[in-house]
Amino acid sequence: MDPTEKSVQKTHRARHSGPKADKKKSKNKHEQDLTARQRNPKAFAIQSVNKAAKAFRRTADIKTKKQHIPKVDRTPVEPPPIVVAIVGPPKVGKSTLLRCLVKNFTKQKITDIRGPVTVVAGKNRRITFIECNNDINCMIDVGKIADLALLMVDAKQGFEMEIFEFFNICQATGFPRCMGVLNHLDMYKDGKTVRKRKKHLKNRFEVELYKGARLFYLSMLVNGEYLPNEVHNLCRFISVMKIVPLTWRASHPYIFADRMEDITNPEDIRQNPKCDRTVSLYGYVRGTHMKTKSMVHIAGCGDYIMKNMTFLPDPCPTPTMEKRRSLNVKERVIYAPMSGVGGIVYDKDAVYIDIGTKTGPEQEKPSGMVAALMESLKPVDEKVRESQISIFKGGPAISGEDFERKRHDEHSDEEGDEEEEDEGDRDSVMEAESSEDDDTETEEAGGPVKKKRKILKDSEDEESDSNSENNTMDVEVDDDNVGTSDQDDDNDEESMLKWKKDLFQKAAVKHRARINYTKMVYGEEVADEAAEEEEDSNDELGGLFKVLKKASGDGSRVDKHAVNMKDCNHLDCDDVVDLDQLGEDIKDTFVTGKWDASEDAKARLDEDDALYGDFEDLETGEKHVANEAEKDDKSDDDSSEKGKDDYGQDLDQEDEESEGKVKTKAEMSAQERRLAKKRKIKELFDKEYDSKGDDQFYETWKAEMDEQAKLNRSEFEELPEDQRVQYEGFRPGMYVRVEFEQMPCELIENFDATYPIILGGMTNVEEKLGFVNVRVKKHRWYNKILKSRNPLILSLGWRRFQTIPYYYKLEDNMRQRMLKYTPEHMHCNAVFWGPITPQGTGFLAVESVAEKTPNFRIAATGVVLELDQSVEVEKKLKLVGHPKKVFKKSAFIENMFTSALEVAKFQGARIQTVSGLRGQVKKALSSPAGAFRATFEDKIRISDTVFLKAWVKVEIPRFIMPVTSLLLSQESKQAWLGMRTVGQLRHERGIPVPQKGDSLYRPIVRPQRENKPLVIPKDLKMRLPFKDMPKELQEPKQPKRVAVVLEPAEAKVANFMKRVKAIYKDKRQKEHHMMRKRVQEHKKKVASQEAVKQEKLKEAKKRLHKILGDMKKKKESASHR
Repeated sequence: MDPTEKSVQKTHRARHSGPKADKKKSKNKHEQDLTARQRNPKAFAIQSVNKAAKAFRRTADIKTKKQHIPKVDRTPVEPPPIVVAIVGPPKVGKSTLLRCLVKNFTKQKITDIRGPVTVVAGKNRRITFIECNNDINCMIDVGKIADLALLMVDAKQGFEMEIFEFFNICQATGFPRCMGVLNHLDMYKDGKTVRKRKKHLKNRFEVELYKGARLFYLSMLVNGEYLPNEVHNLCRFISVMKIVPLTWRASHPYIFADRMEDITNPEDIRQNPKCDRTVSLYGYVRGTHMKTKSMVHIAGCGDYIMKNMTFLPDPCPTPTMEKRRSLNVKERVIYAPMSGVGGIVYDKDAVYIDIGTKTGPEQEKPSGMVAALMESLKPVDEKVRESQISIFKGGPAISGEDFERKRHDEHSDEEGDEEEEDEGDRDSVMEAESSEDDDTETEEAGGPVKKKRKILKDSEDEESDSNSENNTMDVEVDDDNVGTSDQDDDNDEESMLKWKKDLFQKAAVKHRARINYTKMVYGEEVADEAAEEEEDSNDELGGLFKVLKKASGDGSRVDKHAVNMKDCNHLDCDDVVDLDQLGEDIKDTFVTGKWDASEDAKARLDEDDALYGDFEDLETGEKHVANEAEKDDKSDDDSSEKGKDDYGQDLDQEDEESEGKVKTKAEMSAQERRLAKKRKIKELFDKEYDSKGDDQFYETWKAEMDEQAKLNRSEFEELPEDQRVQYEGFRPGMYVRVEFEQMPCELIENFDATYPIILGGMTNVEEKLGFVNVRVKKHRWYNKILKSRNPLILSLGWRRFQTIPYYYKLEDNMRQRMLKYTPEHMHCNAVFWGPITPQGTGFLAVESVAEKTPNFRIAATGVVLELDQSVEVEKKLKLVGHPKKVFKKSAFIENMFTSALEVAKFQGARIQTVSGLRGQVKKALSSPAGAFRATFEDKIRISDTVFLKAWVKVEIPRFIMPVTSLLLSQESKQAWLGMRTVGQLRHERGIPVPQKGDSLYRPIVRPQRENKPLVIPKDLKMRLPFKDMPKELQEPKQPKRVAVVLEPAEAKVANFMKRVKAIYKDKRQKEHHMMRKRVQEHKKKVASQEAVKQEKLKEAKKRLHKILGDMKKKKESASHR
């Protein structure tokens, strides 16, 4: 189909049969006789009050959900490409999906993709794809710049740890758009299992994101790629996704670099391979406007000041805004310089084009002329100079050098005449030539720069003559330059090269002859004033560019050269300022002068009195009367009612007044003043009582934001690009080149395109360091609690750095009490030394980026509360001392402090004994060290223990270390080590943890208590009732038994029986051991027989399943036939 032909839309064809058509027919069933609902539909509008209230609330909820806080739309006319990041665990199919997406947009197949890839997705949308690896540093950086995240999920494995970590990273950075992509569904063969798995993962995905989060499905792989139809549908979702600008990105400029170049002098690198480098980075400006020579933070490298920043032509431009629904093949542009794709690389002074080469038997050979030029070893100018030609047959041959020498002789004779030529003609021609050069550069740059065309006053013949002469002169200068570049050392040719002498002086004279001194002194506009008066403001240059001139108020030209137009020695006396007249003109601008009626306070008050007329103060009873003049105005009646408006004013008169000058109150008639007062009262009434709707405030707010957005776009719209960037900076969407000096050489040597390079812009305040107070909560999935003074790696703003936080709790008396550990399931506050960051900025923390662990790595998340250069965090201190000598109401205390300096610091502090006696620290003693005198409210004992409970200010360490992951080698990029904890150092060096004896837990040993017998006094015993009296019974006597003495014969029998029992017992034990041995051997035999039986059964099952499979295949083949 011809793409130029207009596509015919397919008409809609309504269904006439089927369940949907039957359902519609049942709703709109036609009846011959009109029913009550058809006759009077308003009577059946509301049948239930509750149902109508629910419908109203539902409509209001839907309308309110669509409303967001209006913000100024700072999206440029040509927005930068949106960043789509592909995130997921390893071996899940990220690279395959990226190749399929690029192939769908560009119709090109790229095998090795490294770094960002920018493609054109529509007439006004471009997309930059980036694949995110599983390094925690890369995931954090990608989460800060991604506009849309595609979360790859393996249907067989489910949601893995990297997905949950990226969710928390996005929460801390503002949460960009996220869309899940579920693949590997072909691992399930049963359709019912696939549906259940989809439903389960969809619900889990909505729990982590929000209700209704989109989860896309990729069913299978065909030839190493996903199905084209599914990839195309995914691309449609990506193309129409609405990107919501995040707060941090909307207030900070940043650049996602897609190309890096080392422009260091090669000689410096040769002399010192480890020298600092000069690097240029390329990318689109995003966020807000970025100023040149400002400080930026390169994530993973550090803070650097830009040396230079220039804008370049867009390497991946959007197609022209034509009314077409699809893109041509030529408009499907791709730009991926880090992957070696794109073909064109732009620089500030050159454009590099990759023409591509084919390898193999299909390589085409160049044509004859191109091959001859490629094989040539000499330049073209040398070949022309050495070539010879004979004008007549048999005549002498003339070479290029002879021709140049002859022209030079003619040129030297005519040199004096050229200096006397008309300077204006030459200047006009030179200006025309320079304008042509400017137009060429403008077309290359692609910017809509507007030019003015010069009008030549000479006739066409003179113009052509001057042009020919000037062109000839230009050629001669070029030839002279060529001649000066050729040096010949032969003595025989010195006489032939005398014309080459003094070429520099001749060139200088010729250059001075070309200079227009009038333009240099008085400016270009003044010199060409006569010519520009006849010029039309709508003239075009080359039919492409128009001139836009700003007309001055009085019709005269006023510019930067106007000061040179009049000589102060010939000043006209009439132009001298009259100081007296000047004083009269400006005296009314002061308080003592005469003000205008609209600005005079008394006149305004009188106007208000006249506006509201006579009234009575109901509280005081005082009556206020308007001015008599106003009463007269009110008593006047209108003479005619025909052709008047609502206020009785003549419409013709109103039109005349609207066309003329607005009258003041003094110039108005009584009728006009009365009408103005009525109109003002009615406006106040309408403003107060007219119903504007429930959303009037919201719509007004949105209109103000839209107006501000239009103003922002149109303020510098007419300026050229080079001037516009000086006022507002480089706006988002511009492709720029940023140059840095003194960059570490490791950035170049260890460059990896899979790690993003982000240039984050900062405000002047964010460049400083200070104490940052944050609210932090340990993540519920992190398996350790966080300890104060342990180093922690934070991702805050654009930075990733390591610092030492202190956790504290804000108590009711506003005391910041230090916590040794973070609470388990609640927030706490923290303070650390770091970069100043705006309040409300989210952050996340990890303890280490070098650990390869399957556990959750995000340690904590939080938000910035306030910023301060000083902080007051206190911890509770409890010191113990013992009395050395006790007096009446004082004592000497020791073992509480170690020096007199500590005593002096706590002098006057409150102390207390265990028994509750209060006291106070006095002066220190000379000996022993740390002893002091203390007073108490009563005498204490020598065995008492004295406590001192105090709050001591904690000093926050000023430590910060940026995470320089981009400077590490490929093997150690995921092994960055900063400050380690004391526990890690002890573990690595095998040092045991020191323990205090008093801090150890000892087992509780309680003495066994012996209960003494109860002794009742005799008097009490006598008074007790009988049943309660203790009954003291005599202990029963032990029966006395006679010892049995065996006879010798009986002793022999007993000994014999004892030996028989021992022999029988030993025999039983041996039989038991033999039986257990027989049982074990039998079990082994049975197990071997069972193994043989199972092996035979397994082989039989294999044969059976093989037979069943063959039968099933035969049935399937028969059914297909």
